[in-house]
Amino acid sequence: DDTALSLSGVATPRNVAVLVYAGVDLVNADRAVVRGTQGRYLTTEGAYDLADLDELPCSCPACQQPAADFDRTDCVDHNVNALEAELARVRRRIRDGRLRDYVEGQARHTAWLTAAMRELDQQYGYVEQRTPTFRDSLLLSSTQDALHRVEIQRFADRVTSRYRKRLDGHPLLLVPCSARKPYSDSQSHRQFQDAASYRAHVASITSPIGVVPQELELTYPAQHYDSVVTGRWSAEEKDFVARVLRRYLERTDYSRVIAHVPPEGYRDICERVAGDVDVPFEFTVADHPTTDESLGELNAALAGEDKIWVQEREAATLKAVADYYLGDGAGDAVFADIEVQGRYPKLQALDADTGDQLAALVPEYGSLSFTLAGARQWVASDAPTKRVEIDGFVPQGSVLAPGVIDASDDIRVGDEVVIEGPAAFAVGRARMPGPAMADATRGMAVQVRHCVER
Repeated sequence: DDTALSLSGVATPRNVAVLVYAGVDLVNADRAVVRGTQGRYLTTEGAYDLADLDELPCSCPACQQPAADFDRTDCVDHNVNALEAELARVRRRIRDGRLRDYVEGQARHTAWLTAAMRELDQQYGYVEQRTPTFRDSLLLSSTQDALHRVEIQRFADRVTSRYRKRLDGHPLLLVPCSARKPYSDSQSHRQFQDAASYRAHVASITSPIGVVPQELELTYPAQHYDSVVTGRWSAEEKDFVARVLRRYLERTDYSRVIAHVPPEGYRDICERVAGDVDVPFEFTVADHPTTDESLGELNAALAGEDKIWVQEREAATLKAVADYYLGDGAGDAVFADIEVQGRYPKLQALDADTGDQLAALVPEYGSLSFTLAGARQWVASDAPTKRVEIDGFVPQGSVLAPGVIDASDDIRVGDEVVIEGPAAFAVGRARMPGPAMADATRGMAVQVRHCVER
């Protein structure tokens, strides 16, 4: 991971973004120069013969002249300038955490680039290990390829393999997503909750995410994505969301499902799944979910159901997030006996016996931030523990890779980790995947939050 990969004589303005996405660290301008000497004018979307250009579609220094005066020497200079400009855009996208968004569009300029990107998507295990559990940036879903992104597939997998329903005795209320994130802040979802009066467990159906239980509405990428909304669902979107919903219902145990969803797309998905699972579905929307008639139908469908109290919802949220990030059953194991302090979304888990803070919910990413007391409870529990074993020193602010002896393979960038060594016990956030921590010879492995000397 700390060794640079160089690919010589291949990069052009059109393909370099995909090359970098594939893991190439160093490129040169050899191909751009050669193509220029051959009279081929390179751009981010293709290549043109100089003889076919009646104007120059660029404003770099080499192109500040009439097309008639532009020769092959100028073409070489332009090609190099275009490659350097594209590399600057790629570096900016990397810093912003949005290279994949750019690649999805850039790869469309030629069939082999699209094929290359899709081949990379098939290498899920390799790419997933190197994909952070959350980012600061927006995840843009503007093409069908977004459904195959690691962030999307990982969320769907964890919801259907780790998430545990804890609000027992209540029906499931399926609602559509909203443009505003998190969903509970949107006007439509407030209307749904007013009608439901917290008498059902709410989960949102959305493309490209799939199914989002309300406890995980803050968890990346559930509140960090934007998608193209046309009111029409593609066949691939329907298949993906239906598959996730089916797996979700097979894992959970609801007495019934109330589908308060629009007729377009959403209802088709629900009807498809209803025929495959042993849970009765009720539909409460005739035309639009927020009309008085539809909200009245929703209220009537929940008549007689008990209310879910706020303390139940908040405790379930902390445990669900622990399941999502730490592993199946982690919420009950680590937070077996807790009191919840604060108001959603700024929740804290306190030890019910000692009152010590164990962890806090991070609203920006829907992740957990552990204290030393919480880290000790995590280690002592039956939950899978993400461990970083270090040498005999006391870390100050960070752990660098040379100081790491071993690390759990399932650690991803952004994960909470427990740091243990002969001289220290600490907790922090991973800045490298676990395998890279063990192998790398340079770089920050963990950003330490709390540390105590042994």
